[in-house]
Amino acid sequence: MVYYAIENLLAGDDVVLSSSSEDALYVLGNLHNGRPSKPFRFTGVGAPGDPEWVCAEFDDAKRVTLAAVFNHNLSLGSSNDELLLKACAGGCESGGSAPCDWTAPDLSLDLSGRLVSGWNDLYHFLDETQPSWRLEVVDEDNGDGHVEVGEWFLGRHAALASARLQPGRAESPRLYGPANKTAYGQHWPLAFGRTVTLDLSLWNLNDPSTLDAVRAMIEAAHENNGRLVVVPAPRHPFVYYVHLENTEGFMAQIIRGLDCEVTSWTLQLETLVRGIRLL
Repeated sequence: MVYYAIENLLAGDDVVLSSSSEDALYVLGNLHNGRPSKPFRFTGVGAPGDPEWVCAEFDDAKRVTLAAVFNHNLSLGSSNDELLLKACAGGCESGGSAPCDWTAPDLSLDLSGRLVSGWNDLYHFLDETQPSWRLEVVDEDNGDGHVEVGEWFLGRHAALASARLQPGRAESPRLYGPANKTAYGQHWPLAFGRTVTLDLSLWNLNDPSTLDAVRAMIEAAHENNGRLVVVPAPRHPFVYYVHLENTEGFMAQIIRGLDCEVTSWTLQLETLVRGIRLL
């Protein structure tokens, strides 16, 4: 079984973002622009009792079943470090609603244990409905001197029962870089970005319920410019923010499969590029 989510609720028109600090170039809007390579940046790393935070206040309570952070630079190496996801029935800081007491929120999840060494994406399954959501971080040993988040995702997940995603770390890496060679034959190192290509295998496509589930996923991803979040399985610590590469042949494949001539199909997914920052 593979889990996926399409819509990032933070990208809607009914939410206001605020933060403890904000870099002049890497601004709050970068948290939900669908480009993890163009991050949001705090100006500091936070401290115990005074974390860096970003808060999303919706017009109405939103149900969230999947929270994820992509392309972060967190180290969380100090005993004082923390990464918390909080939710509250009040407001972030606005005058329009009673502000939350973030020292005693309605929900507080410690995401520190979701951090995987050498991997800059993390996720957590939950089921909570609240109007205000806050991400808090203390990362005292951060080598960059500031905390970055490429994408903060809050959404609702669905599942594909007859599907399997290669869980791996770098099955088919694709590296992007310029031609770093002068007319005199000189080379110098400069990397632009990297992606990973993954295969999503589907079967039992002659089963109407399976077909309906796959079609719903593909059409929703198509409406979202091909972007979706994929979790290979709950037991895996990995989450991928991907682009669906081959949607155009979907129904042609399925029509041939209705009489059981074709009962399986493979979708190609490519993780959104990171490593570059285009302003």
